[in-house]
Amino acid sequence: MSTITATADNAKSQVRLDLDFSDIDAPYVLVNRVDPITGATTQVRGHGGSVAVGGTAYAPMQAGYKAVLYDTEAPLDSSFYYTATAPVGALNVNTDFSGGWTNPWYTTNQVNTIRITTDTAGVNYLSFNSDGATSSPFMRAEDIPATPGATLTITGVVSTNGANGVTVGLDFLDANGVQLAGAGSAATVSSTTTITYSAVAPANTAFARPFVILGGTPGAALIASFSSIVVSNAAGSATSGGVTLPSLGACQLKDPLRPGNNVRVDFCFDPNPLCVPSEGIFFQSIDVEQQAANAAVFNINNQANPTVVSKERSAPSSTLTLVSRTFADRDRLIALLQPGSPLLFQVPDEYGVPDQHMSVSSYSRSRVLPDHRFPIRVFSLPYQVVSAPGGPMQGTVGARWQDTCNRYATWGLVNAAGLTWIQILDGLAG
Repeated sequence: MSTITATADNAKSQVRLDLDFSDIDAPYVLVNRVDPITGATTQVRGHGGSVAVGGTAYAPMQAGYKAVLYDTEAPLDSSFYYTATAPVGALNVNTDFSGGWTNPWYTTNQVNTIRITTDTAGVNYLSFNSDGATSSPFMRAEDIPATPGATLTITGVVSTNGANGVTVGLDFLDANGVQLAGAGSAATVSSTTTITYSAVAPANTAFARPFVILGGTPGAALIASFSSIVVSNAAGSATSGGVTLPSLGACQLKDPLRPGNNVRVDFCFDPNPLCVPSEGIFFQSIDVEQQAANAAVFNINNQANPTVVSKERSAPSSTLTLVSRTFADRDRLIALLQPGSPLLFQVPDEYGVPDQHMSVSSYSRSRVLPDHRFPIRVFSLPYQVVSAPGGPMQGTVGARWQDTCNRYATWGLVNAAGLTWIQILDGLAG
């Protein structure tokens, strides 16, 4: 059974999502945050890469192996839950031979050949040619990672230039390459025929290997042409339990694309610079909010009242003022602002300020005393409320490849430790 487990990380103001779709060998998954009151859904941003399916960005998985996402944009002090869906997806490469390559398909007997042919419409076909003497000519493709209990389906669309039996199937192998099981579906093909075979991976399965067999001893002139051969998983879904991300009485100013730069913004601040400064970034004010009109007034001949052509008002704009206590805090805020992409500002519910993505224009930072050794700085951030930035995030702090440098001095040491990208995302590098 596919699962998604949501765990609030209060210290980092994010929700960790552990996904396991190994029961269906899902190659990618879509995760949404759901508001239980309104039913509104928001897609959770992936990390570093995505797979586009029908215009939607899916988070990649390895044979459904447990993956980890981090929702750094979850609302504060509100209850919500998550859904994850994995559609039917192709697990093998070069499914329609659109690149004009035979790889990864190959014949087990070199006297039989495969090649790419192209029809007048530009459609590529993988043509399997018999030598006329080999019994049951056989071709196969790459080993596809698979897990026990997963249902896999192989579908081949084939035509022949003479009636002949064709079998399309899957072999299941263990981690040492030993065959555990193998079978397929056969059909006598003369015109274009679709052959489909489904099977459940047996215990100890590590790989599935697609294959095609021509029945009997085909004549030397026989050609079987495949327009596509697709190995796919079954669709699946999962729902998490409810989760709440508490604000702990503080604001959050986040970079959705670079969550390692996120900063906590506290309210309590001792303005006396003669005290030994504590650490932190503090809220000072949000100025008057303005919403510009998108309208124009036109005077009409012989009409007293003008006519207005209008569109919906622009989103609010204002200025957020923050105070940093130490030089390190100042540098953290500078690092957050440096990329220039939209930020997410979140405030505890009791202040009535909705979560808002803001684009900060030219900002200023000022010193509070002539003696510049006092580290307190005031940041004035003029902003416009905007839509959330597009695209996946560049990892989550503590779970990115570059963060392993805190523990491993060289990439060689990372490799020597045997770490995979899945383990990095699982946070096992630190």
